[in-house]
Amino acid sequence: MPSAWRRVAPWRWLLALLLALASCVAWATPQDAPASASSSLEADTNGAPVVVWDRTIIVLYAPFGGEDATERAAAAGERISTMLDKLRPQDLSSVWIESGSEKGVMVRAGNFALFSVLPGDVGNGDRAAVEQAGRDAVEVLRQVMRERADALRPQVLLSGLLYSAAATALLALLVWLLVWFNRVAQRRLAAITKLRLQLDIAGFDMRPVIWNLLRRLIGLLQILVILFVGYLWLSFVLRQFPYSRPWGLRLGQYLIDLGLGVLMAVVHQIPNLLMLVVIFLVTRAVVRLVSAWFHAVERGAAHVGWLEAPTAAVTRRLVSVAIWLFALIIAYPHIPGAGSYAFKGVSVFVGVMVSLGSTGIVNQVMSGLVVLYSRAVRVGDYVFVGEHEGTVVEMGALSIRLVTRTREEVTVPNAVLSSTPMRNLNRRVGTDGLLLTTTVTVGYDTPWRQAVALLELAALRTPGVLAEPRPFVLHTALSDFYIDYQLNVATVSPAIYMDTLSDLRRNILDAFNEYGVQVMSPHYRKYNDQKVLVPAEHWYDAPASPPRDAPSDPGGNVPA
Repeated sequence: MPSAWRRVAPWRWLLALLLALASCVAWATPQDAPASASSSLEADTNGAPVVVWDRTIIVLYAPFGGEDATERAAAAGERISTMLDKLRPQDLSSVWIESGSEKGVMVRAGNFALFSVLPGDVGNGDRAAVEQAGRDAVEVLRQVMRERADALRPQVLLSGLLYSAAATALLALLVWLLVWFNRVAQRRLAAITKLRLQLDIAGFDMRPVIWNLLRRLIGLLQILVILFVGYLWLSFVLRQFPYSRPWGLRLGQYLIDLGLGVLMAVVHQIPNLLMLVVIFLVTRAVVRLVSAWFHAVERGAAHVGWLEAPTAAVTRRLVSVAIWLFALIIAYPHIPGAGSYAFKGVSVFVGVMVSLGSTGIVNQVMSGLVVLYSRAVRVGDYVFVGEHEGTVVEMGALSIRLVTRTREEVTVPNAVLSSTPMRNLNRRVGTDGLLLTTTVTVGYDTPWRQAVALLELAALRTPGVLAEPRPFVLHTALSDFYIDYQLNVATVSPAIYMDTLSDLRRNILDAFNEYGVQVMSPHYRKYNDQKVLVPAEHWYDAPASPPRDAPSDPGGNVPA
């Protein structure tokens, strides 16, 4: 490759490639047929500005002499820019001219025509308005010429540099103050969050989360303030130099227009905001009134046949949520921006996400409501759910929690409760108590009346067993080697039914040993010459020790 081609900068190759690509696209694009004269000479509804030295002198709308408004504005800007260094402000003038059916104002410099202002370029098109538009254009052009002359004066540039340097120093000071204030505010918030704020949700300390959120909000606020101050600084600096002054004015005007737009939007939304406040206050008053009534039901101060105290709390929450949702539906049309497509799109997106993600949650909630309002279980009940048993310690919207006899905590989803048979040991206790049963097998050589009496004696010795209704015994089977006796006793403490059964079985063993009756469990294939039992004098063989209230001679209880 020749050395001359190597010296070509890469960006020039890229520019040449882009120009070639644009030429190919232009050549491949079908050309439209030339527009008719009538269509090309129609008035430009958007207007074409005459721009000189980045200033808008006037905006033209009407066609003239075979040129549309854009071509007129471009030609006028080119003529003025070509002569700008030679023109003097006193040479500019505007003159009303008429030539046949054409009339308007001619803006000229001496005897040289710069551009014309036609009636079609002015709103009402009368002569006074056209002449005023010409005089305004002349004045703007003179101002441009004066500013152009000022831009070449060293004292103006020096003044602009000094003001810009002062503004830059002030900007740096403000940024430093904002950074310092951010650090101080974060330290203060950290101390307040650590010492005073106490926020635990489901056993989790939420203070680090709250602190992190506040820290990020303060940081975001700091960035927004710095950007706002930098925007003001840029607008001020641009206005210090004649050439860039229009840019600074546009920035300032944009900020003013934005502030006025926000203010007017707030003013227009005041009726809707007032309506939202009224809806909120009325809804809150209704919720408080309904909650007070439900609280009375919970405390027992009010009695309703269809609502019990345990279900009043959940019903209160459901009714409150329903009232707030109804209020939200009423308030939706009054929310600012509710009719915009962006708001509607976000609403649809949130609705779809909630619908897709809440299927399982809705199933759990509805199952929980079925369990709650069917009054199948309450907090404190001892229940069997599948392979789990325990005391209900909490009933939630999605699940219930059980504490088992081994002090394990089991969470059972509400959907499982509604689809699995559940045994509740507390619901039918009442005054008659819960029936506990245990089975003992005794040989045929023992009179059944004696076996029944021994079982009843063991029941009377067991703490936690009710005397009324009296314990009773059922003969459940006549097996090959023994008789099955089922002892039925009542207790009012279902949560400790295993302890009660354990005490009952111990007392059964003691009673049968006292009276020399052999228990035939496990199975015995043949009778022994000697009965299989534990004599009373061996009841407390080591390492067992008798209780303090036990008689000194356990065998003394055996009747002669």
